[in-house]
Amino acid sequence: MKYITLLVGLLFNTFSHAAMTPWLDFTYQNGLITIPVKVSGIDSYAVLDTGANINAINENFVAKHKLTYTHSGNMELEGAFDTKRNKVYQKVPVSFFGINTQLEDLPTITLNNPDNAVLFGQGFFKLFNTQIDYPNQRMRLLTHDHLDLKKYENIEFKLQKGFERPIVKLELEGDSVWMLLDTGYSGGIMIERRFAKKFGWLETQNQTAQFSGANTSEKMENVQAKEVKFGPYTLSNVHVAFPAKGSKVKITSQYSHSSSHVKGVRVRGIVGYEVFKHFVMTMDLKSGNLHVGVPKEQL
Repeated sequence: MKYITLLVGLLFNTFSHAAMTPWLDFTYQNGLITIPVKVSGIDSYAVLDTGANINAINENFVAKHKLTYTHSGNMELEGAFDTKRNKVYQKVPVSFFGINTQLEDLPTITLNNPDNAVLFGQGFFKLFNTQIDYPNQRMRLLTHDHLDLKKYENIEFKLQKGFERPIVKLELEGDSVWMLLDTGYSGGIMIERRFAKKFGWLETQNQTAQFSGANTSEKMENVQAKEVKFGPYTLSNVHVAFPAKGSKVKITSQYSHSSSHVKGVRVRGIVGYEVFKHFVMTMDLKSGNLHVGVPKEQL
């Protein structure tokens, strides 16, 4: 945890002890938020993924640049299709937002684009309150003592027991449901197949598409939800995907340390970019608070 404390100090010293950073531009890759970073001095990108309970390094990036790091052991990570034993690296040089640091305990994962060097999950998001302006492709970081987000929360949101991942309650076709809030999911909503039965979607003729994981892909069925309520806002015609019959997709398991065991409320799916793209979301992944607004109503 030492590097986390150091990172907080370095970041806000960079901006003269400010309580928040300036707005920082980001780019989309198929709906995924990426920020420019340097890893081992190489210009690359970091994917920001609230659905991952770890930070990680892309094994395709390591292979492309023939990099070597200190290998300190292995970690079992649960992905969309299976659990895999991955190498863990130490002292990986990373630069971002004007900070130069070394990240420890980074397991390898497989990201298709070798230019995406690292994935920042909860280890990144718990350091600050994070404000993401999806329509304007920008973000900023605020210290926890600068903004008590609990005072402004306008949607049910908390940290899932066991995994400590962020879950949010929304209404899907009038039914209240807890879902993983996942900036690493480029679709709209993904739900369990048996939950799709509740809405009669298993009895309809649906379009199908392949959902790709690290080593294989599975077929998904796709429908349109007439109405989704996300905090104080109502969206129509939201894309919903669910596993086709016989599919082995694990809906809420994306880059998770498999030693964690989920308890507490039932999480029925994932909500991602196709919902978030309309909003400014201000989130506290340390205490579990969220405000949803539009650009003119930002905090």
